[in-house]
Amino acid sequence: MKLFPSKSQVSKMLQCARQCSRRNGATDYITFGEFCVFVKEMQNQHPKQQRRPTPPKINNTIKCQNSKCDVFLGGSCNPTTWRVDTAIPELEKQGITFYNPQVSMWAPELVAQEYDAKQAASVLLFVIDSQTRSTVGMIEVAYLVASGRCVVVVAQPYERAQTIMGEVITDREFRDLVNAQKILLDLVKSKGVKVHSNLSTALQCTANILRNSSTNGTSAEEQITCKLRKLREVYDSYGGEMKLVNVLEAFEKLTKRSLEITQLCNYFNTQNGCRTNSTISFEKFCALMAEFSTPDNCEMCTADVWAAQPFQRQCTTNNNTCSLNNTYVNCLIETPLPEVDVDSIPNSDIFLGGSMSSNYKWRSEIAIPLIKKHGLIYYNPVLRESDECRLGKGCDDDKFVRSNSSDVLEWKGALDKSKVLLLVITNDTRSMTSIILAAFYMGLNKDMVLCVQNLPDECMIGNEKLTKNAIKDYNRARVYITDLANRKQVPVFENITRAVECAIERCKSR
Repeated sequence: MKLFPSKSQVSKMLQCARQCSRRNGATDYITFGEFCVFVKEMQNQHPKQQRRPTPPKINNTIKCQNSKCDVFLGGSCNPTTWRVDTAIPELEKQGITFYNPQVSMWAPELVAQEYDAKQAASVLLFVIDSQTRSTVGMIEVAYLVASGRCVVVVAQPYERAQTIMGEVITDREFRDLVNAQKILLDLVKSKGVKVHSNLSTALQCTANILRNSSTNGTSAEEQITCKLRKLREVYDSYGGEMKLVNVLEAFEKLTKRSLEITQLCNYFNTQNGCRTNSTISFEKFCALMAEFSTPDNCEMCTADVWAAQPFQRQCTTNNNTCSLNNTYVNCLIETPLPEVDVDSIPNSDIFLGGSMSSNYKWRSEIAIPLIKKHGLIYYNPVLRESDECRLGKGCDDDKFVRSNSSDVLEWKGALDKSKVLLLVITNDTRSMTSIILAAFYMGLNKDMVLCVQNLPDECMIGNEKLTKNAIKDYNRARVYITDLANRKQVPVFENITRAVECAIERCKSR
């Protein structure tokens, strides 16, 4: 083909394909449709890439609201000082603009302001540090990584009997926080993103990403991957089931040109009996876009129309959100996570995710009876091998699917193969693992229903009474996940029965 990709470009091809696909695990391969997109982009590449100029230095260490900032400094806030002590001096030294969300007093109305700042930033640097519970930071990282944003992650482990905000955490909370952080990092690594153990290497990675951008905000590597990411975004906007008539609309929005239904029918060799309500896979959509976007007749090949206008909210005009990959080539994860045997996991209608409280048996008392009534298949991640109720044995319900392990990587196959995810966050658990899973699968645009209950002022979890600071932190996580769900148009309820009924209706409507 007379194309000579660099090692860096090949790495980005594989990385982007893994992020944009719905394949499980960290398998390094690209499909034919993805290959078509990458070849097309390499053919359209300019022979020379100009280097990105160093942005002007700014003195505002709080925020830059009216212009695009290079880096959003997310993650742990008070009482941490990593931004002022290390990150900001280094960024200012290199002339990199930034947004600092850390304030002395946090309030719920800041959620929207921080959201806008994250949307405008080119790189999202998040520190998940052990001085705080990092409840909101973990949620944001899960969602942003799953959404395909450019995220650089630093994580520091918790220790037994350590203090948070001057309070010694109990052994039970320590285990909950460790489990939450582990699930987050497993999910992040499953998308191919490296987790840094110290801030210095993360800052260097951030600088490398920005340094390798061209004057128009994209490097050669990023130009190759941007179009596939845009195609994934557009395809998902139709609910993951794109019809032929949707292809016509999407093609016009992406290329500013019209495509006739007869052209599609001829392409798929279905001239006789071609139906506009027929669905096509993401694989075919990629190949189709590459086929009809030829240099001779496509405006996008010279004007980069695909990334010029936002189809949804992830790629905004005049920033690097779309063009920057999740990691620079030197930031790629070195050791892939183990594969999940997806074929051994049966399909289900509803995944019963969320809190596993021993006091509130919402699955057995509310959800399962209602699901059985409608003859649907459910997946219950709570049960273990030792439980009496098994598929086709010791249980009168042949519509039951069980789980062998609570490990998130084994759950992931069931989550991916369920039509609707029902995640219930009860008011008698910390629920951070469930909230993180909810954020991650929102980023993947999975069909989901949430039930979110705030912790009461006098909250007991097990035999432990939570402090006011702890209740505030865990309720803050509930505020963020609810706000995120509202933005993503995910139904949110406080009543479990109503949430279950909604999940059933959404499942039946599919």
